[in-house]
Amino acid sequence: MNKTAALMLSALLLPLGAGAQVNPAFAELTEATEQARTLVQTERKLIIGQGLALTADESNAFWPVYDEYAAKMKVVGDLRVKVITDYAANYDNLTDETAKHLIADGLKFQEQALKLRKSYIGRFRKVLPEVKLARFLQLENKLDAITNFALARRIPLIPQTRQPLPQPQ
Repeated sequence: MNKTAALMLSALLLPLGAGAQVNPAFAELTEATEQARTLVQTERKLIIGQGLALTADESNAFWPVYDEYAAKMKVVGDLRVKVITDYAANYDNLTDETAKHLIADGLKFQEQALKLRKSYIGRFRKVLPEVKLARFLQLENKLDAITNFALARRIPLIPQTRQPLPQPQ
């Protein structure tokens, strides 16, 4: 699992790409970028498969539901890519208004991801025993943590303001 996680991390270090929601300033996304996202999803699927040790019956029932879930999660992930590319495009001259939109979109991504995950619990519950469902959610959380860590390492913090903030009156 460590080798697979390392491959996943290395793919995350490539530039990110997505569909039509990406900031137009970053519209020149390469095929390699989309391949990196596909590789991450493939590696994620391998880790989940290894981590769940599904029976043949469980596997036949689980993977179609998972594939549908993963496709929808990728669409939700496009919003995350938009936040990152919008941030990158505005990094040198970030305004309060742009920051406000980035905050809103970042929270919207988190809300949509949680909403989607919650909406699939019942479907996963129909195809997995409860303990395996709990393990699946643990794996999802761990893989999300790896993704978040890789992104956090690559995305710089917003620079400190050069001017003092106005004092409340």
